[in-house]
Amino acid sequence: MRSVANRRGSAFFRCRRADTDVQFVRYPQLPLLTCSGYEEAMLFVVLLEYTRPLPEVEAVRPAHVRHLEAHAARGVFHAWARRDPPDGGVLIAVAPDRATLEAVVAEDPYVTAGVARAEIVEFPPHNVRGALRTT
Repeated sequence: MRSVANRRGSAFFRCRRADTDVQFVRYPQLPLLTCSGYEEAMLFVVLLEYTRPLPEVEAVRPAHVRHLEAHAARGVFHAWARRDPPDGGVLIAVAPDRATLEAVVAEDPYVTAGVARAEIVEFPPHNVRGALRTT
């Protein structure tokens, strides 16, 4: 779920599961005490390390960025940046479990082209504040 506020200050809870499963209502009637689709999402940091020279990485970069943007639209990736010095990248991700994120990362053009390898670091969202809060 995601909390949404309108211009008048009213708050609503939007069901993210409704984006992919028609059995769920986008804005359920409140109060909603339980939901069969509720999952507490885990937070992840994905550390990318380039395994090939930077010119080879740059050749794949447009496809990599399209991959990130597509999954950002689905709520998986929330932030990303290249490291300084440019020897890899860092991604902030939210997923229901590690296996789900591993599948997304395995499809990353950097990984499939063999120009980078990924390390996934998982942490529970108990101490997260602000925009990355998942519950």
